[in-house]
Amino acid sequence: MTERYITPEKLLAARFEEPWKIPRWDAAILCFRDKTGSDALVETLPAVPVGRKIFWGIEEADDLPVVYAAEINGKVVGIVTRCIWGGHQASILIEELAAMGVGVVVGYGAAGSLDPAIGQGRQLVVTSAIATDGTSSYYGSGPFSADSGLLRFVPTATPVVAATTDAVYRETPGVVAEWKALGASVVNMESAPFYAASAACGMRAIWLGMVTDVISEVWQDWFVDQSEAKAISNCLDVIRGI
Repeated sequence: MTERYITPEKLLAARFEEPWKIPRWDAAILCFRDKTGSDALVETLPAVPVGRKIFWGIEEADDLPVVYAAEINGKVVGIVTRCIWGGHQASILIEELAAMGVGVVVGYGAAGSLDPAIGQGRQLVVTSAIATDGTSSYYGSGPFSADSGLLRFVPTATPVVAATTDAVYRETPGVVAEWKALGASVVNMESAPFYAASAACGMRAIWLGMVTDVISEVWQDWFVDQSEAKAISNCLDVIRGI
């Protein structure tokens, strides 16, 4: 099917007939990025603001919308932007998306590399996430994995094992050494709960992103360039493929 984007008026008329109805989305993208990174995704689609409250704890505003929708290859996709509060937020959103009937969820984010060989800008797909955070333990002991069927849509992304942390200011050398001993090569705030909640809710999930900083003897500070556009392209490849 040829890719097409519908107008805001048509999207709202077709999918949000009455304000109390639950949106009918075929898939969702959780954007684990700040406003700049989120805006890049929204503008690439382009996506339309939903314009009303959908999720617990996420308030909509006309001048700063958070939840969007777009049509990609005939699939209506919900996009939740600025999901920057880590595993707790990720698990809540996954549970609510599952209750809405969404079957496929894509995480679009960033990660710190624990391996200097996996440098800044590298495209990533988290294939496995270790339960090193607090939220994941409610779903199981881990590790938690990506949906194997979705991995084939991102053949050029580097497969990695991720550690997840709730305390970004406590990534001490000792803790990083523990993560590496468990097999992790990157760290972020949401991969394990994202996969854990998805599995518990029967959803197909994949986390995609890029390396923004490297945690080694000398920290390589945050850096984002054209790699962001490639990460967004990878997300869209998954949506197109399902």
